[in-house]
Amino acid sequence: MCRRRQPCRKRLRACPGPRGRRAVNAAPNRRHALVAVAATIVALGLSVSILLMPWFTYVAVPPSGAMELTGLSEVEVREVAEHVRYFVTHADAPPLPATINDGPGFDESTVAHLVDVRKVIITARWITLLATILLGVVAAEALSRGELKGVSGGLRTAGWTSAGLVALLGIVGVSDFDSFFSAFHGVFFKAGTWTFPSDAMIIRVFPLPFWTVATASWAAAALLLSALLVLAGVMGKRVSRDLPVN
Repeated sequence: MCRRRQPCRKRLRACPGPRGRRAVNAAPNRRHALVAVAATIVALGLSVSILLMPWFTYVAVPPSGAMELTGLSEVEVREVAEHVRYFVTHADAPPLPATINDGPGFDESTVAHLVDVRKVIITARWITLLATILLGVVAAEALSRGELKGVSGGLRTAGWTSAGLVALLGIVGVSDFDSFFSAFHGVFFKAGTWTFPSDAMIIRVFPLPFWTVATASWAAAALLLSALLVLAGVMGKRVSRDLPVN
C-alpha cells in the first residue's frame, strides 16, 4: 500500500497550484504581447517602406498624369519624382530645385512640408528597426528555452491585427478618400502646412491618382505581410510541440 501511495504523493507535489500555473503562464503571455505589438509595427512599417523605394515612384508616377500636368517629359518627371523621394528619405539629401525648366519648382512652403515628411519617415524607420530588434530578441530567448507558444501566438495576433487595421482603413478610404487623405495628414502635420494650390509642382508631380495607387499598393503589401505573420504563427505553433522545454 505504501509503495502504491508514494508515486501519488510525488505527482501531487509536482502539480502546480493556482499560483504556480499563473507563474508558468506569465512568460508566454508576456512574449505574446511583446511579439504581437512588435510584429504589427514591423509589418506596417515594412509595407510603407516599399512605397519609398526608387522603383515605386519610377513605375507609378508617369501613369498618374504627372507628365500632362507638369509639361515635363517622362524622363524629366521621373527625375523630379526621384529627387523628391530621395529628399524625404535621406537627411543629407541635396536641396530641391526652386525652378524646373525655367518654370516654378518647389517653393519654401513645399520644402518645409517635405522636411516635416522626412522627419516622420525617419522616425518611423527607427521605430520599425527597434521593433524588429525586440521581435528578434524575444524570439531568440523563447527558442533558447524551447517555449515558442507565446511567440507563435503573438505572430498570429499581429497578423490578424494588421489585416484588421488595413481592412478598416480601406473601408474608410473607399467611402471618402479625400476625407481619409486629409485626416491622415492631420495626424502627422499641422493644419495649413500640407495644403497647396493645384498648380504647385508637388501636386502636379504627385497627383491624386498617384496617391490612390500608393494607398492600394500599401494595403496589398500590408495584407501580404499579415498573411505571412499568421502563417509563421501557425508553423511556430506546430514546431513548439516538438521542442524540448529547458
